[in-house]
Amino acid sequence: MIRIKKVKIRINNGLFISIKIQEENMKRAIAVALTLGMVTGAMAVNVSADYEAGDYSGVSITMLNTKSEIEDYLEEAAATWGELTGASLEVYTISDSGSPSQEIAARYAANNAPTLIMGDPQDVAAICEEYAVDLSDQAWAANGGSQYGITSGDVVYSFPFCIEGRGLIYNKTAIEETLGEEWDPSSVTNMDDLADLLQRLVDAGMEAPVALNMEDWSLAGHYLTQVYEEQDGTLDTTLAFLDSLYAGEVDLMENERFNALMDTFDLLKEYNINADDPLAADYATNCADLAEGEVAFYFNGNWCWAEISSYLEDGTEIGIMPVVQNETSENENVNTYICGSATKQVMIDKECNDETQQAAAKDFLNWLVESEEGQSVLIDECSIVPAFSTIDKPVTNMLAQSVQDYTKAGMLEDAPTSYPGDHWQTMGATMQKYLAGEIDREGLADEIEAYWAALEQ
Repeated sequence: MIRIKKVKIRINNGLFISIKIQEENMKRAIAVALTLGMVTGAMAVNVSADYEAGDYSGVSITMLNTKSEIEDYLEEAAATWGELTGASLEVYTISDSGSPSQEIAARYAANNAPTLIMGDPQDVAAICEEYAVDLSDQAWAANGGSQYGITSGDVVYSFPFCIEGRGLIYNKTAIEETLGEEWDPSSVTNMDDLADLLQRLVDAGMEAPVALNMEDWSLAGHYLTQVYEEQDGTLDTTLAFLDSLYAGEVDLMENERFNALMDTFDLLKEYNINADDPLAADYATNCADLAEGEVAFYFNGNWCWAEISSYLEDGTEIGIMPVVQNETSENENVNTYICGSATKQVMIDKECNDETQQAAAKDFLNWLVESEEGQSVLIDECSIVPAFSTIDKPVTNMLAQSVQDYTKAGMLEDAPTSYPGDHWQTMGATMQKYLAGEIDREGLADEIEAYWAALEQ
């Protein structure tokens, strides 16, 4: 193994140059740089943490990325890691409208699976025992991998890429400026409080204080799944509830959590800035409206920081709060917890990639966790909350900070890994009909029940 450090040196014009050197030659390299006059005035040298880089010269691997908002950052990370190891890592990204499960299935059908596969938990769980490399011996597996990754027995099959939480994103600054008074998100303790606040904002001049997305993944993958995950706040009950849905034994119209969440959804629809044509809502516009204070609340998660932050003015304060509800007798935590989990999992393929490619893929994942540069990719650039206890680097944006606060306080409703691969698309289409007023709540419940009952468990 070659112990390599990467030195970043600032030169006169403010640009940086990077030099890769073996550890024992570091002092000599910096001395040479100084002698040549490359460093003048205030010198800034940034040396990464120790990284055991393998030599993978000539090895080519690929990665499927299903988080389109971090595409550029992953490509830059691949290039940086490739410089250290001699390997080539090609990242290809599917769009937000694409289905990870369908893309993964198509690649295996063509016998052309990528080396690193990022999928939703259910996508990886469905194929890991047949196609994924056992990652149990990786150092990060004992520091969050076994807790948040996809496992079977004692075997860890995936790298939990990020912890993500979802709820109502709020613009505290816009709320306070509109109302002319200080506002504390903890003052909204149930749906009635939220309804009162929304009407006060309208009366004070904010025409439509809510933004709702129209994307299937947002409506079904993020909002509807709260019905499953918040039954009583325990994973065992969530799994039992899904079993009952499979068996056709659930009457959603009699279910407290379904009705409470749909009551809140109806309230959000009422104040939706896109109410005139809700299925024409534009994701980027929703992000901009929240950031700029056109709306006060936006159902989404910390992954949308990249879009929101590009519109934020200095001093604007935003965060995430729970989707508050009125009926809480079966789960008193729904108004203080948010739903969150490791929402993207990365597995290494063993079917279409040889052992050298698998080793290179492990090296890339280790680089993300063990090096300062890799950690910076996750936290500073991708703006995510990492799953690993060994990463002490603080998160750097307000939405990630909210999720990290809920995580550290143990206030995340856990999520299963057993959702069907077509859930967000099929149920997303149903939720879109409900959002557009094409079906009523009973029709929504009927379609959800029929979907689950038709599945093979």
